[in-house]
Amino acid sequence: MASVKDLLMDSLMGLGNADLELFQWHLEKDHECISVSEMENANRLKTVNKMVTCFGPEEAVKIMVGILRKMNQNDLAEQLENKHKQAQTEGNTNTSVPVGADTDQTSSK
Repeated sequence: MASVKDLLMDSLMGLGNADLELFQWHLEKDHECISVSEMENANRLKTVNKMVTCFGPEEAVKIMVGILRKMNQNDLAEQLENKHKQAQTEGNTNTSVPVGADTDQTSSK
């Protein structure tokens, strides 16, 4: 299962350098947690790390999807949403099956 940081990084890798700068501009303009100086000369990795640190993984995904849509990068936004939902579903399935199995074994004793 891909981590949120991996998913965010994959999305930013789909942007050219000019679009990355535009993404960072939206990020610093719309969110007080991100300053202009932090985004100045920031690469994709630093951008992802700052987003996750500032907003947490789930909110970082929502924010990135929103900014990508503002930039008319709808395919990237949709891919990120779908991969994130898939990762959540896989994570929930992986954790809930053993718990359910343990509960069933306990209640049948």
